[in-house]
Amino acid sequence: MKRNISITDIEVVPAIEMETISASDLERYAYCPLSWWLSTKGDITSPVLEEGEREHKALSVELSDIVDQEEKARIWERVVLWFALTATALAVIGVAFRPLENHEEWSKILGLLSIPWVISAIFMLYRSASIKEKRMRSQYEQVIVIFAIIAMLITLNSVTTLGVDPDIAMIYEVAALIWLMGASIALYVSMSASQTAIQKKRKKDIDGEIRYVGRKESKLLKSERYGLAGRPDYILSIDGELVPVDVKTGRKPKGPLFSHILRVAAYCLLLSEEDGTKVTHGILRYDNIEHEIEFNDEMKALLVSKLEDMRSLIKTQDVHRNHNRVGKCRSCSRRNVCPERLA
Repeated sequence: MKRNISITDIEVVPAIEMETISASDLERYAYCPLSWWLSTKGDITSPVLEEGEREHKALSVELSDIVDQEEKARIWERVVLWFALTATALAVIGVAFRPLENHEEWSKILGLLSIPWVISAIFMLYRSASIKEKRMRSQYEQVIVIFAIIAMLITLNSVTTLGVDPDIAMIYEVAALIWLMGASIALYVSMSASQTAIQKKRKKDIDGEIRYVGRKESKLLKSERYGLAGRPDYILSIDGELVPVDVKTGRKPKGPLFSHILRVAAYCLLLSEEDGTKVTHGILRYDNIEHEIEFNDEMKALLVSKLEDMRSLIKTQDVHRNHNRVGKCRSCSRRNVCPERLA
């Protein structure tokens, strides 16, 4: 969401003089400076806040499970590849040790050798079709081509028959069959984990790859330059770009609130500082309603100016309510201790 704001000559205080401000405090300040100030004086709980905390914990568990399933799928994809390689190597050795009488027998065996690579190529084709991110889809398509080439080479070429004891050759061929069975099992496990992750992402209406989940034990994003810190609910990789996402629970406003927009902007700034890449936007979600929040120079300037205003109030400690909206006070979790409440 682009806002026409022109703010210039904003001085960034050296980090050594700064008090770190969290993205959540920035949101509280944007909602009401006095509400934010009261929150710094001690923990204030309410049924709404407690319910929101429970919902965010449940969300982080679900997102973490999606990440775990995707990682499981990637691990078993590698297992499929190694099983296919090993099965092929064992089968080739077995064929080399087994004296063959005619070309027809060669054709049958070489055809069998191509099976694990064809299976792997089909699986990679399935994974490519299920991935929306262009960069990852391109990688899978490259692997498909490699597997297909290997399968073709195995089918079209032969190895030299050494005429060794057929019993030894049989051992290698049986071992190759066992490894091929292992590749099939690994393929099933990988596809199952991948499908589970896909279904859960569809349920949550999530596009892209989840790169970060904002749990208490997760890394805290920090900007020493701006004295800002925070953990977004999660970070997506969409077409190679990182996008922070903030999920709001409870009542759903008709449009994105300014305080919520500012928090998303804070995550964009933190991510750009942390990762060193350009972050063009973030996502603000109210249940199944999603808003794309543009992060440009004007939004960044507005964000920095709000941080400076907060630091100024921390010094003066002269903080007051900045609105005359009764409904806003009624929705505030700190209204019971607020000396300037309207309701």
